[in-house]
Amino acid sequence: MEERGWMARRGFWPLALLWLPAGTVAQAVVRFGPSAVGFADAGEALGSLAVAVPCGLPLALGCRRLWRLGYRRGAWVTGIGLGAATIPATVFAGLLGPAAIAAWAVLLSLPVWIAWLWLARRG
Repeated sequence: MEERGWMARRGFWPLALLWLPAGTVAQAVVRFGPSAVGFADAGEALGSLAVAVPCGLPLALGCRRLWRLGYRRGAWVTGIGLGAATIPATVFAGLLGPAAIAAWAVLLSLPVWIAWLWLARRG
């Protein structure tokens, strides 16, 4: 295990926790341009993004399960595809509150978990 690099040992958790907030910021920058980065109250903006940090875990953990079954390319393709669908859905759900963000993130990660369960039982 010593021959593995830092990214291989610890790279999953930063990616798993930050992909949804980073995607939300990227979507705002694409939609509103560079002025979206200059929030009037940066503390309030970071607080609203903090809600999205744990919401990215269901998809990331499901993809990690697929990865460990040996479906590495499938895990990446599924994670990127469902992640691209999850970002706009959670931005819209953010209008309804933090519980809606979490609900949509879990709902959109269900296909990964169903695939993992099916592939794990199939052997």
